[in-house]
Amino acid sequence: MENEIFTPLLEQFMTSPLVTWVKTFGPLAAGNGTNLDEYVALVDGVFLNQVMLQINPKSESQRVNKKVNNDASLRIHNLSILVRQIKFYYQETLQQLIMMSLPNVLIIGKNPFSEQGTEEVKKLLLLLLGCAVQCQKKEEFIERIQSLDFDTKAAVAAHIQEVTHNQENVFDLQWMEVTDMSQEEIEPLLKNMALHLKRLIDERDEHSEGGKD
Repeated sequence: MENEIFTPLLEQFMTSPLVTWVKTFGPLAAGNGTNLDEYVALVDGVFLNQVMLQINPKSESQRVNKKVNNDASLRIHNLSILVRQIKFYYQETLQQLIMMSLPNVLIIGKNPFSEQGTEEVKKLLLLLLGCAVQCQKKEEFIERIQSLDFDTKAAVAAHIQEVTHNQENVFDLQWMEVTDMSQEEIEPLLKNMALHLKRLIDERDEHSEGGKD
């Protein structure tokens, strides 16, 4: 499972700002595991679903498999629940659309011990961070971020910008309800929407062409 290529990658990932941040919600692998144990605790989805429940206590509880035992299908099941909860929270509570590609739960489920796997987990943590700093308990969660060391705090702040101030990653729908926006403010938003629409149409056409082969 752990190999020469993945081990340094794992060490780097487990000390990254997003992982350091998510550990403010509680210890991974009972707080006394190796990097690998902690990573498995992340990719299995049990811990992250509990984090989402702290962020949104009103979320519908769906059956998360507590004992994954390296079973890809159980891992995918848990992560699919999490991604659905995140997407729903952005849309229904925050009135925001996730424009970036959603974390690929199949990659995390089947190939967690790969660079691609860690990239998808990073995406998952980024979207969770966006939920945490905009939820009702945001003061409490932001306070935890403030307790991190300076460099980590700065990196987490940059990640927050990615999901709160970058319309290409997360698009805020609330501006449509604002009636006193100037043309200068509306124009870039409309331009952005047009670009996203074009991208979606291109992707749709690619899929339909792919289906003909």
